[in-house]
Amino acid sequence: MHPFERALLQQYLRNLARAKSPDWAALWRTSHLPAWLAHHAGLLGLADVMPTSRGAADAPETRDNILCELLWRARPRMPAPSALERRLVWVGTQLGLSAVDRKILGLLVRACSSSPFHSLAQALRSSFCLDALDMPVQADDVRLTSIARLLGMAPPALRMHVADSAPLLLFGLVDNRHGGDYAASQMILRLASNPRLSADAVRELLFGKPRKASLGWEDFAHLGPDASTVSTLVEAAAAAREQGINILLYGPPGVGKTEFAATLADRLGLHALFVGEADDEGDEPCRQNRIAALAVAQKLSSCNERLLLVVDEADDLFVGVDDAIGMNRKGAKVFMNRLVENGPVPTLFICNHPQMLGSAVLRRMTYALRFPEPDLKVRERLVRGIARRQRVRLADEGVRLLAGVRAPAAVIDHGLRVARLCGGGAEAAKGAALTVLDAMGRPLPEAEAATVPFVEELTCSDHDISALAARIVASGRRDISLCLSGPPGTGKSAFARHLAARMGLEVMEKRASDLFGMYVGQTEEAIAQAFREAERRRAFLIFDEADSLLRNRDGAARSYEVSQVNEMLTWMERHPLPFACTTNLPDSLDPAAARRFVFKVRFLPLGREQVRDAFRRSFGGEAPARLLHAARLTPGDFAVVARRAAVLGEHDPERLTDALLAEEAAKPGGPARSIGFRAAG
Repeated sequence: MHPFERALLQQYLRNLARAKSPDWAALWRTSHLPAWLAHHAGLLGLADVMPTSRGAADAPETRDNILCELLWRARPRMPAPSALERRLVWVGTQLGLSAVDRKILGLLVRACSSSPFHSLAQALRSSFCLDALDMPVQADDVRLTSIARLLGMAPPALRMHVADSAPLLLFGLVDNRHGGDYAASQMILRLASNPRLSADAVRELLFGKPRKASLGWEDFAHLGPDASTVSTLVEAAAAAREQGINILLYGPPGVGKTEFAATLADRLGLHALFVGEADDEGDEPCRQNRIAALAVAQKLSSCNERLLLVVDEADDLFVGVDDAIGMNRKGAKVFMNRLVENGPVPTLFICNHPQMLGSAVLRRMTYALRFPEPDLKVRERLVRGIARRQRVRLADEGVRLLAGVRAPAAVIDHGLRVARLCGGGAEAAKGAALTVLDAMGRPLPEAEAATVPFVEELTCSDHDISALAARIVASGRRDISLCLSGPPGTGKSAFARHLAARMGLEVMEKRASDLFGMYVGQTEEAIAQAFREAERRRAFLIFDEADSLLRNRDGAARSYEVSQVNEMLTWMERHPLPFACTTNLPDSLDPAAARRFVFKVRFLPLGREQVRDAFRRSFGGEAPARLLHAARLTPGDFAVVARRAAVLGEHDPERLTDALLAEEAAKPGGPARSIGFRAAG
């Protein structure tokens, strides 16, 4: 044993002996202190006052001899600190522990790592087993009363130092084993056994090496000027050593908040330290351990201005702290607030639900950066970047295929890794990503229904469709609304989807039947939810059969019919992203709805030359002359007949013409006519 630890044991015994004689006598009579002294007499330099026989050690005169020896011997000068003591002093200095805190911590650490210290603390308990005097430390907890006696203090004076809100527990140095028992934490034991202590070394020991970025700064261009502001703010705060700079990164899961933190640190040459992500065994830490990790990280960061602290899942850390009812609060509100406002280096707090942080914490945020769900164009850029890093070649079609999977970047990264290792392409990557999304319980991409593709040459309307789409895209505006009217099959929805693709947005399509509810208020809530979801997903919203949702209120027979239209009109007025309403009955729309559409486009049936072109594209031949007189054919009619012909193997132009004319005749206002191919008779 190092001389310093031996002198410390002697000091603990003097603290016991300085107690009033009745207490010393009671300890001698009711505890195993005599046996412990007899066992360690040589170590403590008390062999000359201890009897040779074990039974004699229990005699009152032996107790009195030892009492006098301990009290009358001059307190020796403490020898030079041991390596363990130097480490504990370093920790206490870095964390600003009080003198009493340091004494408690030193006793508990030694009780966990040294058999004489441990057995002395346990010998004061009547339940101690004498056979444990030479055994390695097993039960490492120490009673508060034993701590008080060994330190020469009263238990009430020590309770405030081992309270849940006291530094020893808040910093995670001491574990409350409950029932009046306390022990040194695994964290402080790791520090106490580390031969090289410095702020950098301890941070790496406790929190691991700084995380490296896997994305580039350009991958976050969709965040706009907010990202640049955050970058400038963090860089200036780090250079000036400004305290209390807290930045909130919030948004739904999987939108890149954590990757942004690592990328930001890499961009600024800072070390991104993700605190409280794993406990000492590498398992998920409890809330108290995460708070302790943040507090320790802040204390150890004050001397290093090139550090960026990152607290992920911050909503779990602060939930309940701001509860109005004190008894419901989780954690010390004052301590948690100061933990935020006194941070010595810039700190990023990442969460999915900022409202769970509470207003007191949110008020202490310097800046809040919202992460929207990336739109299709952003996801395509992310896919291309990840594919380059994974060395997987993807054609534009493959990029679009993977970008259509609304998955976190890490899931796409793993999918492309599967494709590289298995020699596959975009389909293999998508399949792998979908298995992970399914396991995560995330919604899988909806299977696309068979839709009529948009062909500009086969679209007839009262606007120049090509010029309109080009102008909308070139404007960069997102607050665009369109009313697309016309007969079924003329390409209204196809044009809306085409425009969404040109704008780099995914499509979210809703039919009136998807929104109608059987109970009062359900339809209104479904309408609101559709607009909210489109904004969250940054999607181009398409309402098919919108005449059912925007029917003229003058003809409404029931109050809920009016409230449904009112709900639609309200959301149309304030929706910040593009949306389109398609209808076959534009004249039935409420007049107020017409005023809310920026563009109103009427789609028309195909003209003569378009019919000729459509037949050539669909069937690979020239249209019979009688088909060119049809006045109400649409691209949808050609699509339906082409699918039917493919199933039946029909190629005869005349029979194909009959089927097309039958489709036209079946429309409202046309003569009754069978639809299909007539059997040759």
